[in-house]
Amino acid sequence: MIKIINVTPHALNFRAEDGEEFEVAPSGVVVTAVSIEESAGEHLCGVSLVRVRFVPDTASSEAIDRLEEENPGAVIVGSMIAAQGFPGRVVGLIAAPGYERRPPAEKRMRPDKFTVF
Repeated sequence: MIKIINVTPHALNFRAEDGEEFEVAPSGVVVTAVSIEESAGEHLCGVSLVRVRFVPDTASSEAIDRLEEENPGAVIVGSMIAAQGFPGRVVGLIAAPGYERRPPAEKRMRPDKFTVF
């Protein structure tokens, strides 16, 4: 089984293909990213349009460096924002089949497939 490191502030609930369910507690490290707005023009009605890009912040970069060094080969799972800010180093979750549209407390995620940016 792979090692999953949870860098969110809440527990993550997983459901494997064989039906096994398990929880990964928060690691105590929360990874974030900083948003940067880039102009994308103006809408016909006059409002500004922007693209939001997420970039690493220093504290989170240092934390990920430590986690990777201490846990070679582990999968570091964070928020979609963290996954965008640290592409390939932090991954996002994918819902297990049948759990796509469930409330957060009932949701189960896949332990064998993750989102990258």
